[in-house]
Amino acid sequence: MGEAVASALAELARRDGRSAEMARQALDTLAPGNDLEGLNQHAVQRFCWFELPARFSRADREPALRALGSLFSLLQLHRYAQICAAPATAHLLSAHERDHGAGVAVYERLMWESGVEPPDLPELTWGTVVGDAEIRARQETASALELAIVLGDVRPGKQGWRHAQERFTRSFLTRPDDRGLSHLDRIREERVRAWLSSPAHPHRRHLWPLVGRIIAGADVPRTADTAMAPLQRLLDLAEDGIALTQIGYISPGVVRSMCEDFGWRTSPEPPRSETDATQLIALHQMMRGMRVVRRSGRRLVLTRRGRQLRADPEEMWRAATETLCRTGGPEQAAAETLLGMLLSRTPQGSGSHSRRGESDMIAAEQLLTGSGWTPPEPQSPSGRHAASHRRTAEAASDQVRAMVMSVSWLLDALGLLTEDDGCGHRELTAAGRVFALASLHKSAVAPRAVV
Repeated sequence: MGEAVASALAELARRDGRSAEMARQALDTLAPGNDLEGLNQHAVQRFCWFELPARFSRADREPALRALGSLFSLLQLHRYAQICAAPATAHLLSAHERDHGAGVAVYERLMWESGVEPPDLPELTWGTVVGDAEIRARQETASALELAIVLGDVRPGKQGWRHAQERFTRSFLTRPDDRGLSHLDRIREERVRAWLSSPAHPHRRHLWPLVGRIIAGADVPRTADTAMAPLQRLLDLAEDGIALTQIGYISPGVVRSMCEDFGWRTSPEPPRSETDATQLIALHQMMRGMRVVRRSGRRLVLTRRGRQLRADPEEMWRAATETLCRTGGPEQAAAETLLGMLLSRTPQGSGSHSRRGESDMIAAEQLLTGSGWTPPEPQSPSGRHAASHRRTAEAASDQVRAMVMSVSWLLDALGLLTEDDGCGHRELTAAGRVFALASLHKSAVAPRAVV
């Protein structure tokens, strides 16, 4: 193949030396070392529609495109030559000349319309900060889509083509290789290991013993509707609107009804307001995070997403597991730490991270602070005594413990924890272990936006 490229460049140089040089520069970016085996339509489009406007001056863009198109024609790569000469490409370059942002918008639209841009799937959203496995998977998926389009299995622009593209992409990404691993498997493993190794989240090093289970994740259990029953009830009530107090708490009548129906213990009992029912506090916060409700005046009402999830307990379970460890910041660190600690505990409490006589809340707090995480502390004014610093440290410790407790409240509200053994120790139920594992998996395999 290298000889064919050299011969084509020589022929181009014989016709026009400047065109040959421009074509060589373009090809060095597209196919380093003149290796055309890995060249695909996606790469050609990205170069012509995104990279070329940045690499060549305005005066040289069109000559460079013509030169590259001539080179492709000499190499019998006529479909790629057509991209260089296409009216859409000329339109994009004009848009770039007017405004860079407009040019990028046209680029994104053309890439999507071409059909070779691998689409996001429910089980995989492509990342912007990626590892080798994901780079390779995306390149090979783009090449496979190109072939599917040539063969007519995917027909961009025709009715239903996007569904066909998604089906083909899913089939390709989940096809096992000779080792029994698919591209999707390798992407997930790569993302989980990067997630566990993140220097910005040292608390995750305690989760390494769970790495295999986090990679595998967990399917929705048959008992999902039982665990989601409290959320389901609140969404049913939100269909007509849940009355709120003046400061935004759920009305006392709804609080008492929920506590009675689900047997929640409160202090005092019966509860006077939402602040007396920790389970409802956690569920209210979870619903906000899931974006299933919104405030409308003095009522809590369903969103469009809330209506969709209300009709499907399994999707509600998936949304809840995705929300718990995707809040960001210290709240997410607290959730990941407590879930990991509970998952690492074998039944009957043996193998727990917590020492005898030490509650789960204190154990999780110590895991967080022991990994180097501390909440921001206000800088003490000069002249303050040591007692003030101790109070600040105590307040910081209370903040960490409160975040851990809020996760425990949610698990309790969904019936995913066993009863307290009297020493502050609780275990995950069977459904709770599935929920915790799914939550960590969703957090770990999510695409990274930053390193």
